[in-house]
Amino acid sequence: MTSRRIWKLSLIGTPGTGKSSIISRIVFDTDASGTTMRGLLTKKIKVPYNGSTLDFEFIFQEIDSMDGDAKLIAGSSGIILVFDVTQSLNISEVNRFAKFVRGLEKKPPIFIAANKIDRKYEAITWQEDLEPLSKTMDASIYMISSRMSDTISNMIKDIAIKLMEKKNEKRN
Repeated sequence: MTSRRIWKLSLIGTPGTGKSSIISRIVFDTDASGTTMRGLLTKKIKVPYNGSTLDFEFIFQEIDSMDGDAKLIAGSSGIILVFDVTQSLNISEVNRFAKFVRGLEKKPPIFIAANKIDRKYEAITWQEDLEPLSKTMDASIYMISSRMSDTISNMIKDIAIKLMEKKNEKRN
């Protein structure tokens, strides 16, 4: 049995966190952000789930601020907060975003992507630093690098399953 789902994911983070590179890795299988065009980009993937294969079509959009824009985020199935592990975590900015999301009518699930783990010797933000945020926002943390395709693939497949499970919960 094959089911088809379309999900819109908004990648939100400050400039330089690697949002374009993540989208490029997913859509074009390259980390060269120069191939990413602004606007909405799509990618179809197949994910095994409970003995069947689910066909997902993801629509990706990139937002360069944690201040949020209700019009841009409207209709998002999920939000991926992107952080650069080589930069300090700006807690006040993250808290402002969390407050913004709590004020939205539709509250999409939030996922945390800690990007650039391939630069571990330059890292100053670690998974332990993100765990309090994860608990506050009820968000999964993914330690990824757009240069390491398996980390991106695993993240997007896990997000697909979590979105599917959330949709199934709403039905019951």
